[in-house]
Amino acid sequence: MSGYVNHIVVCGYEMGSGMLLDVLSGEINPEEQRIVLFGPYERPNALPPDFMWVQGDPTKESELDKARIAHASTVIVTGSRRVVPQQADATTILTVFTIRSALKKSPLEPKRKKPIRVIAEVLDSENVQHARTAGADEVIETRKVGYSLLAHTVVYPGVADATSRLVFDGHQNLYVGNIPAELGAPMSFDRLSRELRASTGCLVIGFRDPESGSEKVNPPADAVVGPDMEVLYLSPDPKLECP
Repeated sequence: MSGYVNHIVVCGYEMGSGMLLDVLSGEINPEEQRIVLFGPYERPNALPPDFMWVQGDPTKESELDKARIAHASTVIVTGSRRVVPQQADATTILTVFTIRSALKKSPLEPKRKKPIRVIAEVLDSENVQHARTAGADEVIETRKVGYSLLAHTVVYPGVADATSRLVFDGHQNLYVGNIPAELGAPMSFDRLSRELRASTGCLVIGFRDPESGSEKVNPPADAVVGPDMEVLYLSPDPKLECP
């Protein structure tokens, strides 16, 4: 693995997470950005040969070099389905904390153009803030997302089908992008939406502050959007430069 740089590391992968590899391969080109699976078990027999498997414990700093995490671009920490949610989240939080602790000591970290992004899956909503405190850049509450969609479609029939087509079929996706400098922001959200629609065809639905991570979806037309903001938009493919 000495040549692995800017790769994606998935910690805690289990065969029950097979769908993750399918959708991840649909989002990126595995030939251009390699995916490394890092877990404490032996390589699963059913795992496709295209994916690199590294056996090790991601909760131990001494083992992180096996997956060259200090050279990666993104680390995904998934929750185990073999144990109860609280125990799975405890392992996830410990893994995130261990990774962040090791990166702070890495001589490579100050030289990076972009910091390593750590994305964590949490099964119990009570542990979201703990994962963020441990160092996760983004936390995905997979069970809450699924259950919320189930409940919402009871009251508003058709929402689940529409959301599934939006997310899974690939006709439209939600993206975050930088505001083009030539637009001359700041400007009103209404004007920004119209100009980006005319120039790129994308549908702007909101904007976010990259510093705080807070976003405003469907804001008032006269809301002022500064040049340092990022826009949330729907499009069949990326139209704006990624942050």
